Amino acid sequence: MPTYTPQPTRCTVPSESTAARALPTERNTASSCSGLSATSAVASFFFRPLPYASSRTRAVGNCTAQACKKILCYLCVLFLFTIFFAGCSLKRETLITIWTNIPEFTEYGELFNDTHGKKKVILVYKKNPSEAIASKAEKNPPDIAVGPWLRTDKTSRFFRSIDTIFDGNGITQSIFYPQLLEAGKIRQAYYLLPVSFNLPAVIFSRENAAAVEDNYTLSIEQIKAAGAAFNVQQKNGVYTRIGFAPQAGNSFLYFTAKAKGAQFREYKSSFTWNADKLSDAIAYLKNWSKTVNTSSEAERDFTYKYLSVPNFKRVTSGRTLFAYITSDALFSLTPEQSEMLDYRWIYDGNKIPIEDSFVTLGIPKGAKHPNAAYDFIVWFLSAETQRAILERKAKQNLDIHQFGIAGGFSSIKEVNEHILPLYKTMLLTNTPPTDMLGVPEKLPADWEIIKEQIIVPYLRDEVQNTGGAPVADLPSRIANRAKPSYEQ
Repeated sequence: MPTYTPQPTRCTVPSESTAARALPTERNTASSCSGLSATSAVASFFFRPLPYASSRTRAVGNCTAQACKKILCYLCVLFLFTIFFAGCSLKRETLITIWTNIPEFTEYGELFNDTHGKKKVILVYKKNPSEAIASKAEKNPPDIAVGPWLRTDKTSRFFRSIDTIFDGNGITQSIFYPQLLEAGKIRQAYYLLPVSFNLPAVIFSRENAAAVEDNYTLSIEQIKAAGAAFNVQQKNGVYTRIGFAPQAGNSFLYFTAKAKGAQFREYKSSFTWNADKLSDAIAYLKNWSKTVNTSSEAERDFTYKYLSVPNFKRVTSGRTLFAYITSDALFSLTPEQSEMLDYRWIYDGNKIPIEDSFVTLGIPKGAKHPNAAYDFIVWFLSAETQRAILERKAKQNLDIHQFGIAGGFSSIKEVNEHILPLYKTMLLTNTPPTDMLGVPEKLPADWEIIKEQIIVPYLRDEVQNTGGAPVADLPSRIANRAKPSYEQ
């Protein structure tokens, strides 16, 4: 992802009304202006006697000269007052610093700057905002931090409570999915607000719609059963169709472990998990490959032969019924790629697990302009603002295939149910079901790396192991892992 630090658009328009200001008065960005002592100096310069004027001329025109001097003096003072106040007004422009690793906030910052005269957003790219907030090397915290993994115990303690944003003319709690909003609580106070999220799904060709029984969601077990019914095996044992191959992508292995209760979560400086549930999930996946697709090896052979193509081509090829995908990838497909596709959300135990990269935002304790940060948050977390963002993106053709708000579904229900479907028509028939959303556990700030380097390889090795030497367990893999350093 390229580094970006966009400069604010210098556009002065009538200022919008600000949101509720419940925080203590912030420090102004204005420098102190000098006094008006210069007035007398300027007046004496303009009104000193001319060296070549005769005494008679001065006497005759005394009254007129005095009157002119008085008028010009008033005008000079008025001019200096104008400069004084104009200068102070320009210096009072408040710069709101936002740390994020989400490129779409460039567009949001530009829109905010175009519509707010005295407040401007400056974005600073941080590869991992969660790590940056907790870093001792960072001496000047931002006014707002936006990104995944901010809910970690290590990072969340650096944020200030923002309960008062729900007072007065700020934000109402009812606009959010309740479980997403509650995820930002520490004890009884709100410290983080939800921004965006993504969901797991399976896609299939519309030509095979008859093989899919439910209209909105499918359980893991339903996917397994429909996949088995779709299988076609020749007499020599070679498959020409497999309805679903769990090993076709590492993401589904991790999703199944998570959905089945492995409970990967932050613990001190590392992470922990439910060992029994993880073992059950691995056994479930191995049994799937063995009983439905003959063996792990047969499944891998089929995947290598027929499924080494993008997900949308897998299902339209006729070789497989389902392909696993996440909502950000699904709704980033072009109309040509998705025209023959349909989808279902995947659940287990009546819950659809939200992707781990759930995005939140907060105001750090050391923010210089917390009231201005409140104003930006109230502006951004509004259905009307997000409508304007999506309209602007469509009109200007800005990352038109980049999905939604901050790369996912908005945390605001109205946006997903009534606004996003205008731009992603596939959503007209199947928006996220509110009551089924399951918030991810608190995870370490470097979870994405941990998952790719430790969890997924472990799951893959276990599922492929058919009775040979035991694979290296998770504790040994953790011990052998070198903790990565982050570029800030």
